Amino acid sequence: MEVGCGAESISLDLDILGGTVHFRISVARGQARLSDIAPLARRLSTKLALVVLERLGEKGEFVPCRKGCSTCCSYLIPLSVPEVFRFREEVLAMPAEQGRAVLRLCLDTAERILEVGPGEFDTSGLAETDEQIEINRVGRWYGGLEAACPLVSDGLCTLYEQRPIVCREHIVTGSALLCQAERTDKSHVVAMPVSVVQALGELAAELEQSDIEAVMLPLALPWAEEHIWRSQRRWPAVSMVERFVEILKAAASKDCATANAPSCCSGKAIAAP
Repeated sequence: MEVGCGAESISLDLDILGGTVHFRISVARGQARLSDIAPLARRLSTKLALVVLERLGEKGEFVPCRKGCSTCCSYLIPLSVPEVFRFREEVLAMPAEQGRAVLRLCLDTAERILEVGPGEFDTSGLAETDEQIEINRVGRWYGGLEAACPLVSDGLCTLYEQRPIVCREHIVTGSALLCQAERTDKSHVVAMPVSVVQALGELAAELEQSDIEAVMLPLALPWAEEHIWRSQRRWPAVSMVERFVEILKAAASKDCATANAPSCCSGKAIAAP
């Protein structure tokens, strides 16, 4: 968060997967933009993912994800609004040549997306009662484009430490062979006990008094330029983090309350624009 006068410590205890995960967050007093909370959200997401990986290991589950595997990097990657503005800042901070390369790849993929358009979604196999139906339908269409992530080069993420929260929350179990696009017996995607990207989207919507928004990664840079005025808006940093913590706690409580229900792994989707 942005540096201000002094700092305040905020505690976050999340009851997940049968245990309590503790976080202590130091927040500088002062004003902050939406992009300023993205690094905190990333750190929380990474810590939660590590807890999930530890629990999977205790259960004997095998997670095939390894450095150099980029199979899932052709999936639809939605960014919350705070992440979009942070992504723009990080691309601008790159060495000029690298930044231009990322921008060019984003624009090339964005042009392809806009040219093809969503068309008619294939709804076969999707239950109309599924609350994630819209994001699933868009994701299926996007996967058909076989558009590689603009951040991937030679099978590696060029912004791995700053990668989107959705990427951090995507964990699969089973054989790596099941991840291949032509396989019908897909690998199992592990449901996160708390979706940090969803919480971040809810926070931004509350602050801006708008609907929850998400932007496809390749469209993020042009979208950020069109909404640049929104990236400059500021709120009290401590209040922003406190509300973010409240949203995360509410999500964790909801998950805990439904832990024994058959549908407890269904997360609320962020609708694509």
